[in-house]
Amino acid sequence: MKDYQTQYIANLTRAAQLGEIRAELSPDAEHFWEERQKNRAAIVRLVKENTSLLRANLFPVLDNIASASREEIKDLEEFALALIPGGRQLDVMLSYTIHNTLIAYARQWELRDLLIRELYHTAMAVYYLHTMIQDIAPERYRWKMQLLFGEAASYIKLYDEIEDPETRGYIHRSMANLALGYSSSPPATGKRKMETIRRSLQILTDPVFQAKTPSLPWDLYIYKSHQERTTSLSFLRSGGADAQTTREVMESAEYVRDRQKRDSERTGQPPSLRWSVVYESSQYHCGILTLEAFLKRLEEFYLSRDPSDYSPDGSYANLFLPAIYSQYVSQNRQYLQAKKEMISHMYRMMLRYVRNAPAQQMSVSLMRSIMDTFASFIEYPGGLQQKDLLLQMVVCRNPETFVYLQMTACVSRMLLERTIQEMPQLLLGVLGYDTVEEITAARQELADLAYGCGMFHDIGQLNFAKMTTMAGRIWFKEEQEIFRLHTKVGAAILARCESTQLYADAAAGHHCYFSGDGGYPDGYDRTEHPNQPIVDIVSIAASFNRLLDNNIDYTKEPLSLPQALEHIRLKAGSRFSPDLVRLLLEMEPELEEYLRDGRMQAYRLAFQYLKNEDPLP
Repeated sequence: MKDYQTQYIANLTRAAQLGEIRAELSPDAEHFWEERQKNRAAIVRLVKENTSLLRANLFPVLDNIASASREEIKDLEEFALALIPGGRQLDVMLSYTIHNTLIAYARQWELRDLLIRELYHTAMAVYYLHTMIQDIAPERYRWKMQLLFGEAASYIKLYDEIEDPETRGYIHRSMANLALGYSSSPPATGKRKMETIRRSLQILTDPVFQAKTPSLPWDLYIYKSHQERTTSLSFLRSGGADAQTTREVMESAEYVRDRQKRDSERTGQPPSLRWSVVYESSQYHCGILTLEAFLKRLEEFYLSRDPSDYSPDGSYANLFLPAIYSQYVSQNRQYLQAKKEMISHMYRMMLRYVRNAPAQQMSVSLMRSIMDTFASFIEYPGGLQQKDLLLQMVVCRNPETFVYLQMTACVSRMLLERTIQEMPQLLLGVLGYDTVEEITAARQELADLAYGCGMFHDIGQLNFAKMTTMAGRIWFKEEQEIFRLHTKVGAAILARCESTQLYADAAAGHHCYFSGDGGYPDGYDRTEHPNQPIVDIVSIAASFNRLLDNNIDYTKEPLSLPQALEHIRLKAGSRFSPDLVRLLLEMEPELEEYLRDGRMQAYRLAFQYLKNEDPLP
């Protein structure tokens, strides 16, 4: 790689390290705050340096890719692969951008081997982008994967014309990975996925193809295809699978289990827990195990885990297994109370595991497991509440986000109290209160609601923690669009549980314009949300605090209080409620007093969370 590429990756890695929590905490909150501020300044410098490196060295080559030399193309290939080493996602979007540009180069100069290779690598980068948003926008990238993998796989028709064994390998890998572009549900796409895997396995096990390219790792390709087929368990759950599909899924689960056993005997290492769970799941969905027996197997797996193991298998046991267990328990009401103690124990241990995780172990897959937990979280009356676990997850992975949420919550409460004092009629309809007298009498309840909405409005950022904690350059436009989905992610998480349901509207609507003429997400209708006045308050408070200190866009300089208020004033009537903006401007003396120590207070609270060894009530 070129020097600028090596430096870019080194800066990415360093920025990620600076954004994480050190295992050894500072002795007190003041030192903790100073350290985080120092790290923040260093990250800003790295972001600026990396952005300059790309603008000076990479983008000119990409803009004129048709005239690039073969040496430059080779460097670009190496650089793009180094941005996703072994599936680790240092910079997926930049890798995707480079690979996609290399496709254009290969088409221009009719370089078939390069084209097939780059179609595969571009599709894999798209797959990594898809995993971030698959639960909230599943079709955004699936069609791209289908096109890219499909085009590379289509060269199977010219197999005998292609002499390079490596290129032939990319054709087979693309045929197998084409299944990634299809969901296991609904039944129609589930059937398409199964047909794709079936066709790939027919070719991979064909002795004619194996004889043509004996140097390829055929056993590995076949093994990976069987692994992918076992991910179709949701297709079995949907009830749309026929007898052939059910049999094939079970056969693949057995194939993987047997391969795991052989590898274990050869290496002396235990079989991967993940595939042991998949095998038991297959047995349940194929009718071999009862749900009770299956849950017992999951409990046995969980109780035998190592709570200090941060390997991929350890993360699976400590984080993903509780999500799976909760999902199956919630499907059958008779088990909800019976499994309460086990589920609560799993959640507590999960938090302890995350709090103690070494910074370098906080991978994308680990964060994915955390989000899966909230997608299936079971909240018991009087038991562990989702809101407590959510706050803990935020503070132990990104204290700056916690500080921002805490300050937004405080300013939201201040603005709510001023609204009740000056213009209580603006709040009519909130929580079903229809008169000014009711609004005034419910002052404390409404203040608590405003505070909670401010505290949880951006909780969807957890799904994009990689983007916010490893911001080694300015975001591309597509990344900005992806990040906008945090509103839908947050609303979906909060709407599931009683302790957070009232905050879902704030998560969904805090970026929508008061006038209805802008913002996101699309389709959000203010008139459908009776608590919208609270959302309007949070919207102003959140924007105000971003102006004072933006913990997402490191290229924006923080504004002073008067500058921030002027920025808000200019958007009254369009972005923000004009009445609420007027009230905020009148609060300048109170805001000035709060800001003297408000940020430090928020850091003190974050520090207390981090120091508390048993943080959950």
